[in-house]
Amino acid sequence: MADTSLRSRLQRLFSTNVIVRNVGGKKLRVADTSRTQAVQKSNLIDRYQKIFTGAGLSGYSDALMTKSMRLNLFKDYESMDSDAIISSALDIYADESTMKSEYGDVLEINTDNENIKQILHNLFYDILNIEFNLWPWIRNMCKYGDFFLKLEIDDKYGITNVVPLSVYDVSRLEGLDPENPEYVKYLIESATSEHRYKSEKSSTRDELENYEVAHFVYYLILTTYHMVNHR
Repeated sequence: MADTSLRSRLQRLFSTNVIVRNVGGKKLRVADTSRTQAVQKSNLIDRYQKIFTGAGLSGYSDALMTKSMRLNLFKDYESMDSDAIISSALDIYADESTMKSEYGDVLEINTDNENIKQILHNLFYDILNIEFNLWPWIRNMCKYGDFFLKLEIDDKYGITNVVPLSVYDVSRLEGLDPENPEYVKYLIESATSEHRYKSEKSSTRDELENYEVAHFVYYLILTTYHMVNHR
């Protein structure tokens, strides 16, 4: 018998790149949540691996060297943020991305289902508090190219809280299951002691399922940003 618990259903949902629903008769509706029909996925993920491929690093573990260079890139971004012009540019990106509409909303929810609209409004404005939190989230995403939120999920109430994760600590793991190439996990390793969602006495290595992390990715296509996990 199939496991119908909330977390099992979320894991199945986030282990596919499209959602197919029967909308009546022989009609199907496909939601391309990962935008695989529009964007080549390899351009979005694992950008650091491509930067240093074939860099003549023989004699060392490619995975360890890539991780080290990735962390060095982040340190470069930290130094660049101390420049007045670059810092102001990041501020402008965050300002423009969080401007309120003529109705006073940072985020507009468009759906014909009033129940879904109320649930999402409660999530974004009352739980995530995007009116206050979205600005630093967007700025960090523009600064590092990625931003991660750990979602605290209650089986009865759904998402009850979010905790920002340091980009230094998070790695996105893909290709873990040959039979399910869309399956993704996130590896949390304590490269730093900042922005930790767990106590210092806990394990320094942890894995989170795809549905437990909201991953914001910045990429230069019409200068937009995309939240990978947004179903």
